[in-house]
Amino acid sequence: MERVNPPRKVAERPYRGESASKRRSARSGRLTKALLNLVQELGIGTLTVSVVCERAGVSKRHFYEQYDNLDGLAEEVLESSFSAASERIASSTHQPTDGASGGFIAAAVEAILSTFDDARMAKLYLEAAVNRGIRDAKDRAVAKFVDSMLGVLTANSSPDPRAKLTAHLLIAGASEVVAKWLDGDIALSRREVVACLVAIGSDGARRIGDGNFGTAAAEMRSNPIQSRGIRY
Repeated sequence: MERVNPPRKVAERPYRGESASKRRSARSGRLTKALLNLVQELGIGTLTVSVVCERAGVSKRHFYEQYDNLDGLAEEVLESSFSAASERIASSTHQPTDGASGGFIAAAVEAILSTFDDARMAKLYLEAAVNRGIRDAKDRAVAKFVDSMLGVLTANSSPDPRAKLTAHLLIAGASEVVAKWLDGDIALSRREVVACLVAIGSDGARRIGDGNFGTAAAEMRSNPIQSRGIRY
């Protein structure tokens, strides 16, 4: 994506009775809308700061007062969406207790579905893979979501690395699947998608809560036919 040396940021003053922070927020909203619309129309690989600013009606000077580059804008958009999903999960009446995590996982799946109900957001998520900067931004957004989930599923401030691996697999995998489903790549109904993800997610959440990550490996060791050719 286009990169230039950004201008020096300067303090803003009220203009026509509107505070600087309010004007920045309005510009951010227009830039977000422009970015998402252009990603859907043209794809992420063709975008530049100039193109996004022109669509948003925002000067490049004002753009660079808020962001270093388009990656920064995309990261803010992705993080905002995942933060909203985290808030929906946190406010859910279903919380994992005594190993009963089905309702909580269902709420998490619905939160992810809501995040990508906007087809533009789903396309931004999927196309992030072709741009290193935005891919890194996506990964950071997912990592924060994973940490939020682990905070609910385990009281340990330093969870088992296997718990983090499992949580990352669930969140990143579910996000990718939902985005692909919304893009028409998976021929299932919404109910079927939710049921499948809840079943898989509930098992993962149980393993995170119990700290039991070796069952599958143990079962494979005990069955030489299934484990043929696999080393542990």
